[in-house]
Amino acid sequence: MIDEKICGWLIDNADAPIRYRVAKELLKDDKIAKNIESELFENKEVQKWIVNLKNEKPLTRNHLEHGSFDVCLENALPKLIQLGLHGGLQSLIDAADFYLSRHTSISFKWLSVNIFSLAGISNDKVTTTMLDKLDRIHRFVQKKIYDFYISDEERDKLTGVPKNWKNSKFIKPELSRASDFSYPYIYDILGMSRLYDLKDSVVNQKINDIINYISTDEFHEKIEDGYGILIAGVKKYHSQGWDPKYPGWFDPASYIERGGDRIGFGIPKLLFFAQNIVKYPVALKTKWFRDLLDYFDKYKTDSGTYLFPKKWIDESQGYAVQGHHLSFGENRRKKNWLEIESTFYMQLLKKNI
Repeated sequence: MIDEKICGWLIDNADAPIRYRVAKELLKDDKIAKNIESELFENKEVQKWIVNLKNEKPLTRNHLEHGSFDVCLENALPKLIQLGLHGGLQSLIDAADFYLSRHTSISFKWLSVNIFSLAGISNDKVTTTMLDKLDRIHRFVQKKIYDFYISDEERDKLTGVPKNWKNSKFIKPELSRASDFSYPYIYDILGMSRLYDLKDSVVNQKINDIINYISTDEFHEKIEDGYGILIAGVKKYHSQGWDPKYPGWFDPASYIERGGDRIGFGIPKLLFFAQNIVKYPVALKTKWFRDLLDYFDKYKTDSGTYLFPKKWIDESQGYAVQGHHLSFGENRRKKNWLEIESTFYMQLLKKNI
């Protein structure tokens, strides 16, 4: 449900990233978008994050895809997408060629492909890998398994467990050894929606089945934050994450009012998740989404714009999937920057209604 009056207000008031996205994504006007494109690339935030996107210097963890640094792919590319860049632009095509040609682990490969899918990169490598991962996840969720964990008694018998994981949930070894053990991650939620573009009814149904699997009380009651700890061998353990649970699933208003969830992630995490989950028709039918829109209407102005609390639009070093790079690039010296970003965010939530 696009509000053309509000879109016009955004075009008149916003900086290049939001104006570009309004033209391209909301108004579907490629002519206006093209006129803004050069200004978009001159934007200081865009220039900064393009440099971060393709960084070949070794990092602390010796990889470029995963981590909390700004130069890690999982933060740089979602931030550029937030600022309006997409797979039709040469800078992103070049980055995809660079990252997808790297020799790396299968988990980092899936992370990369999902984020390039989110950007709209649609080459054969991305599509083939996304469809393979979709099949793997779909085979798993069809079993409707929510009982993931060994008992506390079994956990207490494990040896060599790091102290900070002593009270965590540990995934059943027989599950993780199964050939079709492939639960969905938050990264899959980012990239999977682009497979709707294939207009394949079988693919669409698989996507919907996966979203249905996570859009349940049982998933949110039984699945540990981050999924828990994987038993990789004798005295070998790995933390699993990130899970695709809806932040504040049972009561988004309470989640927002208490400032986030129990492991310290705040409201920006919910905002990041919401702008991606609304791309799935199943999610739009949930009570969570209806309650969220009702709550956000508290921040609607008399003129039809929105004005969120300043702390919601977070911008700090950290993981993009946890909401650390939520800003849309407005110059924060402008008096109405927060109103512009809040209003654009609400248009993104409502555009598929």
